Amino acid sequence: MHSDDYLWDRSGEADAELAGLEKTLMPYRAAGPRRVARRRALPWIGVGIAASLAIGLMWVRKPGVEVASEWTNKEGRVLAVGETVQAGATGAHLSASLVGQVDLEPGARLKVQAAEGGRRRLSLEHGTLHALIWAPPAKLVVETPSASAVDLGCRYSLRVAPDGSGVATVELGWVAFEHGGQESFIPAGASCRTRRGAGPGLPVFSDATPAFRKAVEEFEISGNGVATLLSTARTRDALTVWHLLSRTRGQEREAVVRAFAKLVPAADSEGLLRKDEGASDAAWNALGLGDTSWWRTWKTGG
Repeated sequence: MHSDDYLWDRSGEADAELAGLEKTLMPYRAAGPRRVARRRALPWIGVGIAASLAIGLMWVRKPGVEVASEWTNKEGRVLAVGETVQAGATGAHLSASLVGQVDLEPGARLKVQAAEGGRRRLSLEHGTLHALIWAPPAKLVVETPSASAVDLGCRYSLRVAPDGSGVATVELGWVAFEHGGQESFIPAGASCRTRRGAGPGLPVFSDATPAFRKAVEEFEISGNGVATLLSTARTRDALTVWHLLSRTRGQEREAVVRAFAKLVPAADSEGLLRKDEGASDAAWNALGLGDTSWWRTWKTGG
């Protein structure tokens, strides 16, 4: 009797390959007896089923075995989830057709992480990467030792120092830095530092005055320097001052509200003093950098 009969009604003899497949799939068999009608089909159907089972087994993830990701290197090889990319003397290049491309500077070290909640994830351990992303907002997250950079459709650079601190510099679009519930929104032309244990700092435009930048750095390191920061802020620096609203308390926060209202007269000072979320959103909208609805949408996975 033809050995293909074994696939349909277990008559005949199973060859070694089929016997191996049956043994592997045995834990997933249906409970109870089954009645299988004798086939009336072309002989190659049985072979096709066996091939499909074999292909399916290739995609069953076994403990300790990582599956492929969407990312490929410059040679076109698909990188595995969990694989580490160590950039050599000429750097390294990664790309994913539905996400974007990432270039690593020499010496940079990056790890491919498993996707989570519809987001692709990379981890920059140290060094510098340059990303050009065309995926929808919030579909790529690059983790660092001190914060996660959430892409909002843009081109940006991200540098991580040996101590885990980092800085994101945005050329086009936006990046959100987040850690432990603290968020910083970085528009094109601005940068933001992050420190291990402290998370993201305040976003600052690249053309800010040296005095303003120094005051921002002092605040990020010690919590001081708010008075100097407010007194040296230009209208354009209201972006930075807005982020201070959620990072100051008491009389210092009242001073921040007053300074912000001078820079952005349309702001609702009373509402900001009451910590009204609507007033905070309206204050952001008054900056002319985009409506709050766009970043609330990506936070909720929209």
